[in-house]
Amino acid sequence: MLVLLLDEHTGGLVARSAKPWERWRARLGAYRLDEDLARGASPETSAALALRARRLARPEFRRDLAHSAERILAEAQRPGPVHPAVPVCRERVMAAAGELSGVIDALTAPGLVPVRGVAQVSVLLADARGPLYYRYGPGDLRARLREAAGALGRPAGWPSG
Repeated sequence: MLVLLLDEHTGGLVARSAKPWERWRARLGAYRLDEDLARGASPETSAALALRARRLARPEFRRDLAHSAERILAEAQRPGPVHPAVPVCRERVMAAAGELSGVIDALTAPGLVPVRGVAQVSVLLADARGPLYYRYGPGDLRARLREAAGALGRPAGWPSG
């Protein structure tokens, strides 16, 4: 598998084959790499970041993230106790339902979207101590979703649907 990386001598991009240990690192270090990409790290700075960015950019990955977000929204809207397999913070999710729907729309939109936004959504959905799941933790779910929507190319307040 080829990766494009910055050449430290020329500053240009070079293509080379990813080494097996780099592919292994990209798989095992996915969450950390997503955090780096979500903060704006350039995928061209390491093979592991380039490999992870390639995976995040795939339509199937974006569709899977969108389905996870849809399940979270449906769980929060369901009456009764929150299902233990999806321990979302119902109040926060319901308050941010519009923003979450906008992110879902952005993830399922045709064409390419910036990897940074996909990484932000991936981190948000996977962070058990984040505002999506942890009621008493720091962080504003609506603000994080607006930031992700903006990074996905959808301005804050963009109507969903």
